[in-house]
Amino acid sequence: MEVILIRHGEPLSVQTQGEPADPELSERGQWQAERVSHWLACEPIDCVITSSKTRAKQTVAPLTGHLGVDPIEVRDFDEIDRGSTVYAPFQVMEEQFPDYWQAIQEQRWADIGWDSFDYFRERVVDAWQGVLADPPGERIAIGCHGGVIGVLAAHLTGTGQQWAFANPPFASFTRVAVHADGRTQVLSMNEIGHFDAARTRVVGPDGEGFEGKGFMQALSESRG
Repeated sequence: MEVILIRHGEPLSVQTQGEPADPELSERGQWQAERVSHWLACEPIDCVITSSKTRAKQTVAPLTGHLGVDPIEVRDFDEIDRGSTVYAPFQVMEEQFPDYWQAIQEQRWADIGWDSFDYFRERVVDAWQGVLADPPGERIAIGCHGGVIGVLAAHLTGTGQQWAFANPPFASFTRVAVHADGRTQVLSMNEIGHFDAARTRVVGPDGEGFEGKGFMQALSESRG
C-alpha cells in the first residue's frame, strides 16, 4: 500500500469571532490544488481521505472530481490549531497577528485554541493507525496539514519531535509505503515537482524509457 500525504494549498488569512477559523484557499491555493490534481490524476489512486478543514477539502476537491470518488473525512487529521479563531500562513503570521504569534512563541496553547502537543500527536498517530488497520484502498491520498505531516514523519522515522512543526510547502506531497509485513518506509518528503512540470503517464525508476543505458550515456548519444 502507498499513502500520499498532501499538505493543503495556500489559504486566506482570517480572524473570526467565537468560532474556529476555517479559511478557504486563496487564488494561488486554488491553482496549487489544480496542479495536485493534474499530477496525481496519472496515478492509480483509489481512495481520498481529508481532514475536516475547508482548506484541506478544497485542495483534494479537483482530484476527487477527476477520480469520481467521494472523500472520506477524518477529523483527527485536522491541524493542531483546529480550535483557534485565527489562521494565517506562518510566513505572514507575525506581521498580521503579532499577539497570536507571541502566544505561539510562549506555547500558551490553551489561550489560542490549540491542542496540547501530546494530545495532537496522539490523535494524529491514532488516525494513521486506523487507516493502516482498515485501509480503504491500496493507494490512498490524504489531504491534511503541515503539522500532521510533521507528526507522522517523526512517528515513521523515529526521530522524535524534531519534525513536529515542520512547515512543508503548500500543496506538497510526502509519500509513505506500507509493506505487507507492516513495515513503513518514507519514500519522499515535500515533493513540489508538480508545480514546474506536467505529465501524462507514470514512468518511475523501473518503467518505460529504459534502454539499457545510463542517463549520461543516452544524453551523450542524443547530442551526437
